Amino acid sequence: MFQLGLAYDRMCYFYLLLLFMVSCRFEGVKNDQCDLHENRCVLHLVGKKEFHVNENISVLTQYIQYIDTLNMFSLYNKYDNAIYLFDYADGEQKRKIQLMREGDNGVGLIQGYDYVNEDSIFVYNYDTGYTYMVNSEGELLWKKSLPVLDAAWSDLRPAFPYVETDSPIVYADRKLFFCGMRSSESPLETSTNSPIMTIYDFQTDSVIFRLNYPEQYQKYSWGGGFCRRPYFTVNRHKSLAVVSFPQDHNLYVYSLQDGKQSKYYSGSRLIDRIEAYDEKKGVQSDENRVLRWFYSVPSYRCVIYDKKRDLYYRLACLPEKKNADEFISATQPIVLIVLDGQFNYIGEAVLPEDVDFRRTNCFSTDDGFFIQALTDNDDLMTFYQFKVDIHE
Repeated sequence: MFQLGLAYDRMCYFYLLLLFMVSCRFEGVKNDQCDLHENRCVLHLVGKKEFHVNENISVLTQYIQYIDTLNMFSLYNKYDNAIYLFDYADGEQKRKIQLMREGDNGVGLIQGYDYVNEDSIFVYNYDTGYTYMVNSEGELLWKKSLPVLDAAWSDLRPAFPYVETDSPIVYADRKLFFCGMRSSESPLETSTNSPIMTIYDFQTDSVIFRLNYPEQYQKYSWGGGFCRRPYFTVNRHKSLAVVSFPQDHNLYVYSLQDGKQSKYYSGSRLIDRIEAYDEKKGVQSDENRVLRWFYSVPSYRCVIYDKKRDLYYRLACLPEKKNADEFISATQPIVLIVLDGQFNYIGEAVLPEDVDFRRTNCFSTDDGFFIQALTDNDDLMTFYQFKVDIHE
């Protein structure tokens, strides 16, 4: 159990002091509400969920999906271009969907998928820009080229879809939803010409673009590329698309029914502000320097919906820990922020810092929130299971 009492307040003070000390100037975003909300959460580590993988499956996969209609866990294994399905209860492999790279059923090397049912599995190939629908036997039913560039014009600079677990391809309301990022910092970017969400109606072969970068992305540089990649999820139950920008204390919500866009505060008490990168837009940046900066400042990451409890979980990363060479991915402490179904802040907790969590691979079931942990056992894909108690 991780009780957020006196120890939490001390940790909060420490991180706020650290951020103040390293910030010699301020260009970026300040969290004006970090002290205004009571923390009513207690986070419990209640167990682990382990899936048995063989020597041909990489636990470092970039794409997983919990299929609630089947109560199965699935993952994409790029080494054989296949989707593996595991029984959620016992962790044993049940099925493999082999995807052909060439030929009549060829889909190339995919980036991600959405398993809707055995006759409707949507897969996406980033390199070609094609979307495919296959069945559970891997047979190709149709393929379509995403008309993103065709739908753009000279002033419109939509982000090309890029899918991973924390920014998936999602089928909802008879359309496909994608998110992507601008690969560079441009002084030509405005609050209306750089949308990050692509909504593809494959029946009419048309796209619409929604949700532009917030204003701080036009005012300051954020390192470009993956440093400003948005994360998103679709709440099919409520017909909402929810987007988390790494350098924004708010969540942005798009209604699939009426097209209304809203934003809600969902920041961390431990993040007072996020400093911008110290170079002007349009300047060619050194990639290693950009990454050092990105890991030295806090940022927000994925957002996950808990359908059973009607809660949203948002991850945030604090400045990286020093002397963390033993970790593959967990160089930054991870904060789990909890919101209710109306996006009201409930509370937050810092995950155990002695575990090598992979913040990119998270999912939620009726049993709680799961986040991947890397271990020395290559025969198991391991997830830590957390539950939240909320004090009224």
